[in-house]
Amino acid sequence: MDNKRTIIGLIIGAIIILLLCLVPAGNISCLLVLLGMCGMGTWEFFGLLKAGGLPASKKWGMSVGLIFVTATWVYMLKSGSGANDTAQAMLWSVLLLAVVTVFFRILAYPNMRAGLDNALGTLLGLMYVPFLWSFFVRIFLIGGPDKPAMTALYLLLCTKLSDAGGYFIGSRFGKTKLSPLISPKKSWEGMLGSVIFCLIVNLAWLFFSGGKLGNFDFGWGHGLALSLLFPAVGTTGDLVESMFKRAVDVKDSNSMVYGLGGILDMIDSVLFNAPLLYIYIVFILS
Repeated sequence: MDNKRTIIGLIIGAIIILLLCLVPAGNISCLLVLLGMCGMGTWEFFGLLKAGGLPASKKWGMSVGLIFVTATWVYMLKSGSGANDTAQAMLWSVLLLAVVTVFFRILAYPNMRAGLDNALGTLLGLMYVPFLWSFFVRIFLIGGPDKPAMTALYLLLCTKLSDAGGYFIGSRFGKTKLSPLISPKKSWEGMLGSVIFCLIVNLAWLFFSGGKLGNFDFGWGHGLALSLLFPAVGTTGDLVESMFKRAVDVKDSNSMVYGLGGILDMIDSVLFNAPLLYIYIVFILS
């Protein structure tokens, strides 16, 4: 195991946990960090498309994506203030305008095929990063703007320690390939390790939280269910990004952090687990 990579990962994790526990979720600095991560992740994804020869409007797509994430932030802030209908209308208007404008831009291309390819590449980037990331923003603020983002902390602990469990067990005992064409190093034994580590996180959370997840009651059954769902869905998110990178023959989306790749490499499983947790909260916990 790369000790330097492990130390860097632990330092980053400790900083994130400290900030999530101390800073109110509605603090403007939190929005700036969330926008920064979304912007860099979107930029990296459009870079992958470019490496694969698929055109996309990188600057325009990233700008629209950041506007949508900001609109999601405003929507969540207003959800308890009586102005929810207006905020919700603004949120979906931004998304609708983004989709319509993407296709309207096709008319500016003399080559219709080139315009269509650009539109599809831009939409793919918008859906893959900003749209999925907007669910993490929802999770971030779901407990209220004046409290620390403990539900987001729970999501990150489950997701990243599940990833760590998969790597730890899979690298030592992995024999049965999970997806040999997309990610040869992933194994079913590693998946079991992900489930075990995620279960440990949930058991610890249930013990220390007194059976609460933010404002919601969170019993043993919910912890067990999410201990199975998070590894499955998070691994799917990891495989999807691996598929994109393998298709364009790129190892990491970026080399920003030693041993950890770019922002997209760090949040690939979070992008899929955030919608899962939000849907679970809305339709089951609440």
